[in-house]
Amino acid sequence: MPIKTILLHMSNDDRHSQRLEAAVGLARRFSAFVEVLFVATPVSMPAAVTGRAASYAYIAEATAIAHEKAEQIEQEVRQALKDCSYSWTIEEGDHVELLAARAVYADLAVVTQSHDDERGDRVALQVPDRLPLTSPCPTLVLPYATPSAAAIGRHVVIAWKNTREAGRAVRNALPFLKEAERVTVVTIDPPGHALDSGRDLMIWLERHGVRSQHQANIFQGGDVGDVLVSACRELGGDLLVMGSYGHSRLREMVLGGATRTVLAKLEVPVLMSH
Repeated sequence: MPIKTILLHMSNDDRHSQRLEAAVGLARRFSAFVEVLFVATPVSMPAAVTGRAASYAYIAEATAIAHEKAEQIEQEVRQALKDCSYSWTIEEGDHVELLAARAVYADLAVVTQSHDDERGDRVALQVPDRLPLTSPCPTLVLPYATPSAAAIGRHVVIAWKNTREAGRAVRNALPFLKEAERVTVVTIDPPGHALDSGRDLMIWLERHGVRSQHQANIFQGGDVGDVLVSACRELGGDLLVMGSYGHSRLREMVLGGATRTVLAKLEVPVLMSH
């Protein structure tokens, strides 16, 4: 399916301009409409805020400040998207629930990776962690440290495993794959396994006009997510495509898993589908 509607998550945070820049570039590339959803409710709460009364007071004050900042951010949006079609909406509430409700009518959602400081908050920013599970459209998670979105998708790295989640992610990534200069299918197989687990996917991609190469990895133990992050870095990829949460989210939270590792150590944008 072509990307014709991009859902852009905006809030009063220090990475909203990064997301806006990415959305502008993608809107121009795919001739897409941008639905800008500004959520005024704070995305996180400092651990020092304890007690119900203090929590309510903090949320009320932070929300009021966000509404004041919204006018300035809307001006940024208006200037950046002056050559694109877009809409601007302000809401209050749970960020993931609000985004998921609008994602029904979008082809791609754009969010930012949680920062290490936010992981320690009592109410953490869980947008990139939860949204892929609840959104019917793919989620593009931008690394917190990425300064520019100019190079998204020139070399796409596919983290491939024959699962529903991975298959959906690849299908959702076809608009990027068809325009990519290079596509690499990365597989991680146990010792003694035939190193051709990417063959069928490569044949399918070829039928869609996408030529790809295969990098097979033998699993030597450790965290699969670390292997994927390292492989993407060594290959020089600028977009990682993968399925999210092949196991339950609770299982990955307790035991660890590739999705959580990639989201924690992300170096390039990742397109995720569940």
